Amino acid sequence: MEQRLLGDYNLTKSIGQGTLGAVFLAEHRFMKKQYALKLLPPELSQDRAFIQRFEEEVAQLATLEHPNIVKIHNISYAEGIYFLVTDCIVDGMGETTNLSQYLHSLGRPLEEEEVFSILSQIAAALDYAHHHQSTQKKLSHRCVKPNNILIGKGLRGVEVFVSDFGLSKVIGTGAVLARTYKNVADALGISLAPPGKNFGEGYPSPPIELSKLLPLQASFLQTYAFLAPEQKRLDAPHTVDDRADVYSFGVLAYFLLMHEIPEGIFEMPSERGYSRYPWDSLLLACLQLNPNKRPSSLSSFFTQESDQKMHLSPHSPSVLRPLIQAPQLERPDTTSDPSAIFQIASGVKTYHPEHKEAPNVHPILTDMVVMTGGQFIRGSTDGNRDEMPRHQITLSSFAMDIHPVTNEQFVRFLEIMGGAKDSNHNDIIRLRDSRIKRTAGRLSIESGYAKHPVVGVTWYGAAAYAKWVGKRLPTEAEWEIAAKGGLEISLYSTGEEIEKSQANFFSSDTTSVMSYAPNRLGIFDLAGNVYEWCSDWYGYNYYELSLQEPDNPQGPLQGVYRVLRGGCWKSLKEDLRCSRRHRNNPGTVNSTYGFRCAADVS
Repeated sequence: MEQRLLGDYNLTKSIGQGTLGAVFLAEHRFMKKQYALKLLPPELSQDRAFIQRFEEEVAQLATLEHPNIVKIHNISYAEGIYFLVTDCIVDGMGETTNLSQYLHSLGRPLEEEEVFSILSQIAAALDYAHHHQSTQKKLSHRCVKPNNILIGKGLRGVEVFVSDFGLSKVIGTGAVLARTYKNVADALGISLAPPGKNFGEGYPSPPIELSKLLPLQASFLQTYAFLAPEQKRLDAPHTVDDRADVYSFGVLAYFLLMHEIPEGIFEMPSERGYSRYPWDSLLLACLQLNPNKRPSSLSSFFTQESDQKMHLSPHSPSVLRPLIQAPQLERPDTTSDPSAIFQIASGVKTYHPEHKEAPNVHPILTDMVVMTGGQFIRGSTDGNRDEMPRHQITLSSFAMDIHPVTNEQFVRFLEIMGGAKDSNHNDIIRLRDSRIKRTAGRLSIESGYAKHPVVGVTWYGAAAYAKWVGKRLPTEAEWEIAAKGGLEISLYSTGEEIEKSQANFFSSDTTSVMSYAPNRLGIFDLAGNVYEWCSDWYGYNYYELSLQEPDNPQGPLQGVYRVLRGGCWKSLKEDLRCSRRHRNNPGTVNSTYGFRCAADVS
């Protein structure tokens, strides 16, 4: 198509029709970054009551930040048209591809492991939204179907992203179903309702034949096929909430396995030989007609926790998973009554402080990416002297947080610590260099900085936090190899080049985590935003010495400085290189120093 300018965006390609209307691939004029624009039809753009509701709902949806949910950035207006700006998801060929198109192009049924991978990612996204804590109410998708699942590029198999989250609710069930019923009626050649009845008083009749609903490229027919029973009722008011997503998820699971829609009396996967995972249990739980009987969590089905709990872990475990230890907390040791050593048994009353129970605070855990162990190359041939020589190392499998620890995560740690020092009286954080403040004994986060990486943290604070959540700090070797995405040569985490649209550097402040695209492993913010503490002591000539320690190098046995990696929001481009090494005293605090956690795997 001929390029068209809409506000600050150049429309470069028509993607198709979405829940709202036409969808275009676009590039921001100044940032040179690609987005997907979802244009509202003129009748909706001119409806002031709808626009007000639209803005309110989208403001809630924009708080969703999950690696498997298409990020909504903002609402814009130009040329009399309102449009939604979201992330642009492309596959390995640079095309925007949904799950329906992917299945069609594949030309074969999915293997059980492929279905497991796709469903586990969708389950994680739905659970996150359903239990999202930044809003006063639960958020639901209301239209979980293959056309709303986008396929992204990645090395860990198919990566999926749930799009159009909550937009069906924004438009309204009646409007969506009006178009759905009309398309169903047109496709089947039937009248919408029995004679003498108005539209919406009953169901389409006769019953829909599955063969006429396939292929599922027809968006409105697909919508109907994947709706929960309560969403198909227009004859009486029914509560539609996140439980409808659970039912739709069950329909999607059945469709991916069986290539059919579960209607009437249907076969279970076990009857067709699917035995690696207990699919029957998943479907029986999700496809309950009574919403109250559906499970509140989907991810639990994909996690091996106990023999008593229903799960979808393989009967013969073969997938590496992060090994999260039991939380450990080290509070400062204090003497309750320092004057006791001077007291004489004279009956004089002494002060005994009131014992207070520690606050019941639980950590907000960050999702992790598992990197399979093997042989890797680290170092540089043309960088700084302390990056040389390039040499081969061997790493065991490990897991890395997908983003640095945020202010909202770290403030919980401070609340349970009850102070800003560890058990050895080392400073954990200097609040005046952070976005966390203490007023009248209460901790708070500056407005708008909850999702920003925590700064002003010492190495001691980073290590103590990691221990509290049952993880650890990454080694310098693990950090570098993760940043390179496992490649032998990768100058930056983004490849051989890096631009301002790909990372936060040479700027004025931190940004929210995951504001930029992840690297090829799905890990965010490995370049810029904040320097990240590593576990190692720093040694200027350690890379020469580590030739003698090629297996899981841990750094020097002792030193003066600890290693930092990745550059920060103040950095120049040169500091963002994967092999670039930085260091400072472990007790140093800085408005550019943060961290992320790592873990061993089982």
